[in-house]
Amino acid sequence: MGENVNEELNEQVKTKRKKGARLYRIFLLSWVLCLLVVLSASLSRFYDFLLKYEAAYKATLPEYVAADLLTLFRTEDTGSLYDLATEKPGHGTYETREDVVIYLRSFLQNGPISLDPVRAESTDDHQVFLIDSGDVTVARAEYVKEPVADALEIPRWDLTSLILYADEPRGIHISAPDNVNLIVNGIEYSGTGTPGEEPVAQRFVGDYEELPRINEYDIDGFYYLPDVAAVTDDGTNLPVLCDMNTYAFYVDYPRDCAYRTEVEAIAKEAVGAYANFISGDLSEGELKKYFTANNVFLYYMEHAELKWFTRHLASEIHSAEVVDFIAYSDDVCYCEVVVEQYLTMEWGPREPEVITTDGKFYFVKQNGEWKVLGIEF
Repeated sequence: MGENVNEELNEQVKTKRKKGARLYRIFLLSWVLCLLVVLSASLSRFYDFLLKYEAAYKATLPEYVAADLLTLFRTEDTGSLYDLATEKPGHGTYETREDVVIYLRSFLQNGPISLDPVRAESTDDHQVFLIDSGDVTVARAEYVKEPVADALEIPRWDLTSLILYADEPRGIHISAPDNVNLIVNGIEYSGTGTPGEEPVAQRFVGDYEELPRINEYDIDGFYYLPDVAAVTDDGTNLPVLCDMNTYAFYVDYPRDCAYRTEVEAIAKEAVGAYANFISGDLSEGELKKYFTANNVFLYYMEHAELKWFTRHLASEIHSAEVVDFIAYSDDVCYCEVVVEQYLTMEWGPREPEVITTDGKFYFVKQNGEWKVLGIEF
């Protein structure tokens, strides 16, 4: 009976031991699992910390601070850059924002876009950069860091200043008669120029009318050589000469107008009559009808002794060619005509002698008719 009792006790001990070992294993496994969870969470937080720290560090690097701005430069988006700029390249009345935007694009084609920190002016909260295209500095940018909640927050930067560098716009110079309308890039010029000298023709026109002068005009604000046109009051377009190296334009007096054909026909007759009068083949009365009343040039011709022509049998005007015409105003013009006069002499060969006469006449409108006021010798 005693042996049975011992066996039962042994079985109870073994059972307790097995139960204790099982509980210990459960406890150990639970502890290991808890430890793994804690370690995993700690490593995850540490990894997040490292990522945030790296991001925060990178966000302080120049290429990251100005990343969006550099993209605009590298894609040559000068329209967006122009809108962002706190100091924009200016333009004049006769150019537009689009002209400047296109002009700026040429500055970004000198080479790769790069960023150069200005360390002497930069701090932890204020970054200053120069942006280069190749060897050419094209802009200056300044950034200020926004306040953050704690030291590990990723900083953000505000662009507070952007200066776009460009050459100063050029000025143009125009020389043109003061009674001509100037059109610059499709816009009528409304300014006043510097009065030029009195034209030579004024000496021959006298007090009849003050002739337009060639005025000098200076206009600023051009990145491109502009299109300059000159138009008279009657709508006639005048030739505009341009020196593309100096941006200088020149407009001469009109060589065409509505009454040109009418005056040329009268001028051919008048110069032909003038040649026949000098040769003694036309009376003073016939010549007089081409001149203004009380004309001093006609007076001198009427009282001059015209004896230098050889006696001849006949005079004929065989050709009359207009070689120059200038319209000074609606009532004053200049017309140069060359005529060939054939003279048949009283003796010698019957082959006519050809006399060329170059008449440089100034015409004015008097009582609705074109008359000779002056002659340039």
